[in-house]
Amino acid sequence: MSDAPFELVDAKDSFIDSDWFHHCRETRTPFVVVRSGEHSADVLWDYITLPPECDAALSDNLPALEQDARAIFDRYAIPESYLRVKATLIGFDRLPFDRAKSAAADLYHLIAAYLPVAESTGIPVGGAAHDRPKEAGARSEPAASTSLSLWVEAVSTSSAA
Repeated sequence: MSDAPFELVDAKDSFIDSDWFHHCRETRTPFVVVRSGEHSADVLWDYITLPPECDAALSDNLPALEQDARAIFDRYAIPESYLRVKATLIGFDRLPFDRAKSAAADLYHLIAAYLPVAESTGIPVGGAAHDRPKEAGARSEPAASTSLSLWVEAVSTSSAA
C-alpha cells in the first residue's frame, strides 16, 4: 500500500474488497479511489468505510461540503468533467489522468476535515469542520466560456405522514 490517501484502480476492476478498502474501514478514514479508464479517470469518495457517528457531521455540513468539493473539482476539471455530490458520495468524473491523483488527495483531506474526532478509539478520524484546510496550489479559475456540470442528489427527509 502506498502513502497516498487513495487507491488507484482500473475501471474494470472491483475496488470494494481491496487492502485499501479494509484499511479505511479499520481506521475509519475516508475511502477515496481513482478509477482509470481508457481516456480519463474518475475520483470517487464513498461513505461506506465511515462509522454511523459521522452521518450527522456530513449531513449537517452538506452545503459547505458541496461548496468545498466544487472548489476542488473546479481546479482539476475540464469541460468534459462532471461533479456528483451527495452526503454519502462525491465523484469527480472524467478528469484528466494527470490531475486525478491531486484531486483525490485533496478530496480525501476535505472529507477528513469534516469528520468528528474518534475520542474513544484514539484513531484519528479527521478534524472538525472549522479546521478545513485552505486550498493551496489552486490552478487558475476555468475560463468564463468553460461549461462544467454539477449533479446533486437531494437528501431525503422523513415525511410528516
